Parts: sequence; C-alpha cells; structure tokens
Amino acid sequence: MTIRLYGCVCGHLDAAGAGMGLATARVRAPMPFYVIEHPDGVALFDCGLHAGLTDPDDVYRKALAGQDMQVELSADELPAARLQALDIDPERVKWVVLSHLHFDHAGGLHQIPNATVVVQKREWAAGFDEELAARHFLARPYFDLGHKVVQVDGEHDLFGDGSVTCIPSYGHTPGHQSLRVRSEAGDHLLTSDACYFCQVVESRTFPAFADAGAMNRSLDALLALREPETVLVFGHDPEQWGDKPVLPTARA
Repeated sequence: MTIRLYGCVCGHLDAAGAGMGLATARVRAPMPFYVIEHPDGVALFDCGLHAGLTDPDDVYRKALAGQDMQVELSADELPAARLQALDIDPERVKWVVLSHLHFDHAGGLHQIPNATVVVQKREWAAGFDEELAARHFLARPYFDLGHKVVQVDGEHDLFGDGSVTCIPSYGHTPGHQSLRVRSEAGDHLLTSDACYFCQVVESRTFPAFADAGAMNRSLDALLALREPETVLVFGHDPEQWGDKPVLPTARA
C-alpha cells in the first residue's frame, strides 16, 4: 500500500508575536494544510484560506487588518492551485478533515466541492451556536457550504486501516482535533492549533480565547502518543516550513 503525505503552505499571516504566544514583536506564520494520497482516495487535513482573501478589499481581510493581522496570499498559494501542482484534481478529493472551523483552516473549503467534511461533533455544533461561534471566531460562511458532513465523536480511523486517525485535542476551540498519519516512511502527528509552535510545548502559552486547561490536557495527550520515530508537525511554526511552498513530509 502506498500512502503519500504532503504539506502545503496557503499564504502567511503577519501578526503580533504575543497574540500567538511568542516573546517576539512579530511573527510571519505559515498557513498550512495537508494532502494525503491513499489507495482509497485523496484526503485533506484542513484546506487553507478562502480565495477572497487575495483581494485587498475583502471584508474579512480588512477586519483582520483592524486587529493588526496582515494576510499574505496569492492565487498560486490557494488550495486548488496547490493541489493542481501535485497533479490532483480538487474535484476528486474524497475527504476534508477539519481540525477546527477557523478561517485559516476551513476557508478553502469552497474550492473542494465534492469532498465529505469530517469534523468533531462538538466543533460542528459550536459553529452553529451563535454565542460559541462568536466567542471562538468560527465564521459560518466559510464552512456551511452544503458539503456532506460526517460528525465524529472522539478518535476516528478515516480509512479503516490505522493509517490516518483523527485524534481529539479539544481546547483551542470546543471540538479541535489533530491527525496522525502513518506510512512506511514514518509516523507524523499533525497537531494543528493544539500547538502553534515548538516553543509552546515548554511555554504552554495559549491564545486568550482558548480553554487553557483543556489545551494543556490535549497537548499532554498528544505528546504521550509519540514514539521514537514520530515527527510532530506544529500548527504554524515558521521554523518547520521556511519558504518552501510545498513540502513532502512523508512518502512511502
């Protein structure tokens, strides 16, 4: 069985370091999503930013600028373009596993029209709860697009063979999840926003809107899953990405 895992950068966000838990004035954080080629179909883990954010006059882009966050995004960094660069038709993507419903993780869903969305049940419920959605910045126009949705509750084996497993990591948002991908080339644990940067493993500095207690427990649980060969891939760590637009993180 051949499984390939690719990491793709879908633009960057320039923001105050303190807002992302860093002791630096600014950080230029990559906005990644992941592509998994499996014999039973193509799956994505998250799907990047919305194409509208390439427009300087986009309402959401302006709202982010008002919060001192600048989006850097070009058309060739959008999910559809990244997939096409890998010779994958966006229309044949079978699954989109969403770590959570933030704009930089679910925003590109509109470019993946035929996929089934896999999301934690409590995250999907929060997205449709007016109070919770506002508190956790879950922008419904980015994810409520009519896709078929599979709501899972806890750990979920996507292909039924142990190669791709959703792992609940609640706290950043009510139903955040991470993903474990195993291949002959190695074992990769994609934390998403359960851990923004490598430094957070030690600092345990989390976003103000998050449930810090739950994030601590989730991060401890993820770290406990590590085996000697496990590669942890953090949510937005520039040191793991550099300037490479498409990073093949595993190939079997």
